[in-house]
Amino acid sequence: MVEIAVALAAAQAAVAGIKQAIQVGKDAKECLGDFMKLFDAQDQIQKASTEERAKLPEEKQKSAMSEALESVIAAKKIREMTEELKQHLIWSGQSDVWDEIQREHNAVIQRRKAAELAAKKKAEEEAALKLKQRKERMLLAVVLGIGGIIFYHSVSYIWSWYQANQ
Repeated sequence: MVEIAVALAAAQAAVAGIKQAIQVGKDAKECLGDFMKLFDAQDQIQKASTEERAKLPEEKQKSAMSEALESVIAAKKIREMTEELKQHLIWSGQSDVWDEIQREHNAVIQRRKAAELAAKKKAEEEAALKLKQRKERMLLAVVLGIGGIIFYHSVSYIWSWYQANQ
Protein backbone atom coordinates (compact mmCIF):
# COMPACT_ATOMS: atom_id res chain seq x y z
CA MET A 1 0.00 0.00 0.00
CA VAL A 2 1.31 3.42 -0.91
CA GLU A 3 1.30 5.98 1.84
CA ILE A 4 -1.07 8.87 1.29
CA ALA A 5 1.63 11.46 1.98
CA VAL A 6 3.88 9.97 -0.72
CA ALA A 7 1.04 9.92 -3.27
CA LEU A 8 0.09 13.49 -2.36
CA ALA A 9 3.69 14.67 -2.81
CA ALA A 10 3.83 12.95 -6.21
CA ALA A 11 0.61 14.69 -7.23
CA GLN A 12 1.90 18.08 -6.11
CA ALA A 13 5.12 17.58 -8.07
CA ALA A 14 3.16 16.53 -11.16
CA VAL A 15 0.89 19.59 -11.01
CA ALA A 16 3.89 21.88 -10.54
CA GLY A 17 5.58 20.28 -13.54
CA ILE A 18 2.50 20.67 -15.73
CA LYS A 19 2.02 24.32 -14.73
CA GLN A 20 5.65 25.12 -15.36
CA ALA A 21 5.58 23.44 -18.78
CA ILE A 22 2.44 25.34 -19.78
CA GLN A 23 3.93 28.64 -18.57
CA VAL A 24 6.97 28.17 -20.80
CA GLY A 25 4.69 27.61 -23.75
CA LYS A 26 4.51 23.84 -24.01
CA ASP A 27 1.31 22.19 -25.08
CA ALA A 28 -0.51 20.23 -22.39
CA LYS A 29 -0.20 17.13 -24.56
CA GLU A 30 3.57 17.30 -24.08
CA CYS A 31 3.09 16.82 -20.32
CA LEU A 32 1.73 13.31 -20.59
CA GLY A 33 4.09 11.90 -17.97
CA ASP A 34 3.13 14.52 -15.39
CA PHE A 35 -0.58 14.04 -16.09
CA MET A 36 -0.14 10.31 -15.60
CA LYS A 37 1.68 10.87 -12.30
CA LEU A 38 -1.11 13.14 -11.07
CA PHE A 39 -3.91 10.75 -11.91
CA ASP A 40 -1.94 7.73 -10.66
CA ALA A 41 -1.45 9.55 -7.35
CA GLN A 42 -5.16 10.36 -7.27
CA ASP A 43 -5.99 6.66 -7.71
CA GLN A 44 -3.44 5.64 -5.08
CA ILE A 45 -5.02 7.99 -2.56
CA GLN A 46 -8.45 6.58 -3.31
CA LYS A 47 -7.15 3.01 -3.00
CA ALA A 48 -5.40 3.77 0.29
CA SER A 49 -8.84 3.64 1.84
CA THR A 50 -10.02 2.21 5.08
CA GLU A 51 -10.59 -1.17 3.42
CA GLU A 52 -6.92 -1.57 2.54
CA ARG A 53 -5.79 -0.19 5.88
CA ALA A 54 -8.05 -2.63 7.70
CA LYS A 55 -5.93 -5.43 6.24
CA LEU A 56 -2.92 -4.18 8.18
CA PRO A 57 -2.04 -5.83 11.49
CA GLU A 58 -3.72 -4.06 14.40
CA GLU A 59 -0.45 -2.66 15.78
CA LYS A 60 0.23 -0.85 12.47
CA GLN A 61 -3.24 0.68 12.19
CA LYS A 62 -3.85 4.29 13.09
CA SER A 63 -6.87 5.48 14.96
CA ALA A 64 -10.07 5.61 12.94
CA MET A 65 -10.26 9.38 13.25
CA SER A 66 -6.69 9.95 12.08
CA GLU A 67 -7.24 7.62 9.10
CA ALA A 68 -10.43 9.43 8.18
CA LEU A 69 -8.76 12.83 8.58
CA GLU A 70 -5.79 11.82 6.46
CA SER A 71 -7.97 10.35 3.70
CA VAL A 72 -10.39 13.28 3.59
CA ILE A 73 -7.70 15.97 3.62
CA ALA A 74 -5.65 14.20 0.94
CA ALA A 75 -8.71 13.71 -1.27
CA LYS A 76 -9.64 17.38 -0.82
CA LYS A 77 -6.11 18.50 -1.74
CA ILE A 78 -6.13 16.30 -4.85
CA ARG A 79 -9.53 17.72 -5.91
CA GLU A 80 -8.22 21.25 -5.40
CA MET A 81 -5.05 20.53 -7.39
CA THR A 82 -7.08 18.94 -10.17
CA GLU A 83 -9.47 21.90 -10.28
CA GLU A 84 -6.53 24.32 -10.25
CA LEU A 85 -4.93 22.41 -13.11
CA LYS A 86 -8.21 22.46 -15.02
CA GLN A 87 -8.49 26.22 -14.60
CA HIS A 88 -4.86 26.64 -15.61
CA LEU A 89 -5.50 24.67 -18.81
CA ILE A 90 -8.68 26.63 -19.56
CA TRP A 91 -6.99 29.99 -19.07
CA SER A 92 -4.03 28.94 -21.21
CA GLY A 93 -6.41 28.17 -24.07
CA GLN A 94 -6.22 24.40 -23.78
CA SER A 95 -9.65 23.59 -22.40
CA ASP A 96 -10.13 21.02 -25.17
CA VAL A 97 -7.34 18.94 -23.63
CA TRP A 98 -9.15 18.88 -20.29
CA ASP A 99 -12.40 17.90 -21.98
CA GLU A 100 -10.64 15.06 -23.81
CA ILE A 101 -9.04 13.88 -20.57
CA GLN A 102 -12.42 13.81 -18.82
CA ARG A 103 -14.10 11.99 -21.71
CA GLU A 104 -11.41 9.34 -21.82
CA HIS A 105 -11.39 9.08 -18.03
CA ASN A 106 -15.12 8.34 -18.04
CA ALA A 107 -14.69 5.79 -20.83
CA VAL A 108 -11.89 4.01 -18.95
CA ILE A 109 -14.00 3.88 -15.79
CA GLN A 110 -16.90 2.39 -17.73
CA ARG A 111 -14.64 -0.22 -19.33
CA ARG A 112 -13.15 -1.15 -15.96
CA LYS A 113 -16.58 -1.45 -14.35
CA ALA A 114 -17.81 -3.60 -17.24
CA ALA A 115 -14.73 -5.83 -16.97
CA GLU A 116 -15.16 -6.06 -13.20
CA LEU A 117 -18.83 -6.99 -13.56
CA ALA A 118 -17.99 -9.58 -16.23
CA ALA A 119 -15.30 -11.11 -14.01
CA LYS A 120 -17.67 -11.17 -11.04
CA LYS A 121 -20.40 -12.78 -13.15
CA LYS A 122 -17.95 -15.36 -14.48
CA ALA A 123 -16.77 -16.18 -10.96
CA GLU A 124 -20.37 -16.57 -9.79
CA GLU A 125 -21.16 -18.84 -12.74
CA GLU A 126 -18.08 -20.97 -12.05
CA ALA A 127 -19.03 -21.23 -8.38
CA ALA A 128 -22.58 -22.24 -9.32
CA LEU A 129 -21.25 -24.85 -11.76
CA LYS A 130 -18.93 -26.30 -9.12
CA LEU A 131 -21.79 -26.46 -6.63
CA LYS A 132 -24.01 -28.19 -9.19
CA GLN A 133 -21.29 -30.72 -10.02
CA ARG A 134 -20.72 -31.38 -6.33
CA LYS A 135 -24.43 -31.97 -5.75
CA GLU A 136 -24.54 -34.32 -8.74
CA ARG A 137 -21.58 -36.32 -7.41
CA MET A 138 -23.19 -36.54 -3.98
CA LEU A 139 -26.48 -37.72 -5.52
CA LEU A 140 -24.63 -40.32 -7.57
CA ALA A 141 -22.82 -41.55 -4.45
CA VAL A 142 -26.11 -41.82 -2.56
CA VAL A 143 -27.82 -43.67 -5.42
CA LEU A 144 -24.89 -46.07 -5.80
CA GLY A 145 -24.75 -46.60 -2.04
CA ILE A 146 -28.48 -47.35 -1.78
CA GLY A 147 -28.28 -49.52 -4.91
CA GLY A 148 -25.40 -51.45 -3.38
CA ILE A 149 -27.35 -52.02 -0.17
CA ILE A 150 -30.41 -53.19 -2.13
CA PHE A 151 -28.25 -55.47 -4.28
CA TYR A 152 -26.54 -56.94 -1.23
CA HIS A 153 -29.85 -57.67 0.50
CA SER A 154 -31.36 -59.10 -2.70
CA VAL A 155 -28.42 -61.44 -3.20
CA SER A 156 -28.47 -62.35 0.49
CA TYR A 157 -32.22 -63.10 0.34
CA ILE A 158 -31.86 -65.19 -2.83
CA TRP A 159 -28.92 -67.10 -1.38
CA SER A 160 -30.74 -67.83 1.85
CA TRP A 161 -33.87 -68.92 -0.10
CA TYR A 162 -31.72 -71.11 -2.36
CA GLN A 163 -30.08 -72.81 0.63
CA ALA A 164 -33.41 -73.21 2.40
CA ASN A 165 -34.95 -74.97 -0.62
CA GLN A 166 -32.16 -77.47 -1.21
